Amino acid sequence: MKPQVPVISVKGKPFERGKQYGSQTQALVRKNLELYFDLWGSLWGAKRPEVLKHCSSLVPVIGEYDAEILEELQGIAKGSELSLEEIVALNARYEMVFAQSAVAEAGGGCTSIAAMPTVTRNGHTILGQNWDYKERFQGQSVILEVEPEGRPNIVMHAEAGTVAHKGMNSAGLGICLNALVSSRDKFEATIPFLIVGRAILNADSFSRAVKAVLNAKVTVSFNFLIAHRDGEAIDLEVSPIDVGFLHPDEGILTHSNHFIALNNRPDMVDVFKATAPDTLFRAERARHLIELERGKIDVGSFQRVFRDHFSYPNSICRHVDTREEAPRHLATLSSAIMDLTARAFYLTEGAPCQNGYYKLTPQCLWKE
Repeated sequence: MKPQVPVISVKGKPFERGKQYGSQTQALVRKNLELYFDLWGSLWGAKRPEVLKHCSSLVPVIGEYDAEILEELQGIAKGSELSLEEIVALNARYEMVFAQSAVAEAGGGCTSIAAMPTVTRNGHTILGQNWDYKERFQGQSVILEVEPEGRPNIVMHAEAGTVAHKGMNSAGLGICLNALVSSRDKFEATIPFLIVGRAILNADSFSRAVKAVLNAKVTVSFNFLIAHRDGEAIDLEVSPIDVGFLHPDEGILTHSNHFIALNNRPDMVDVFKATAPDTLFRAERARHLIELERGKIDVGSFQRVFRDHFSYPNSICRHVDTREEAPRHLATLSSAIMDLTARAFYLTEGAPCQNGYYKLTPQCLWKE
């Protein structure tokens, strides 16, 4: 099956990679930007000058955290013929929603799973997630293959114009992303979620990937499930006051959109679970379903879990709940599975119950 979304390949120095990316996806990037400005306006009354002023304050912070990522953003702006602040806005889209007291209307979700070699059929490390988001963003993502100089090669599925989302690299690392929201979250000039995600994908070892998260000063909450093909995984729950961590339990690790490691803290309230109560069972149900195939778990096992409709439409495979107001209409926009051992990426465009997975085996992932 051929890819259903554009495959964009870029290489070279950071600015040149960004320019190649921006020029090849110019129409999609511009459409994403307009969709987000419309969303931000409807959620918290944001005006374009106000958003761009926010984002101008992020530029030096991103540069201090990782100068190469900032150069790549500058290249994307050049290639797409937009301002740097507009590209930064796309890459801070998470903060622009969840740090602006718009959680109830923002929505969002995701269910992530990692299975270690001890429980899989062929001793592979497998990682995957369903990405639940607003329907307006269906078809606005690309498969981005990045071949940098002096860093691992990367393959990811990301919204056009952004530099990270679910993906894997040639050093054996893979990541999945989940939204978390706490009562301590607020917008300040700190490192955006997606920029931290890219720093993880840039890492050449598991310890450097974890360090990329721990070194990031943040004022919003989010979650990364990080795995390595050598059979390790960790889940990092990031909040403004602490980073919690979870390890695989008997070879399986799952997460959704509520705090588990940082649960029931007196200095922080988990805000998201009241808005999305299904998060409280999605991670546990994913674990239960994948455990049924313990010792025989493979990519097909993940596909079966990600098609699960228990508590439909607010299920692991999510569909629009028409009982909710239109701004809160969410659906699974894509499902991704990464066999880190085989260096293979399986992806759907749309809900996995209605769309087949297509397989990518990018040669760039075989760079050592």
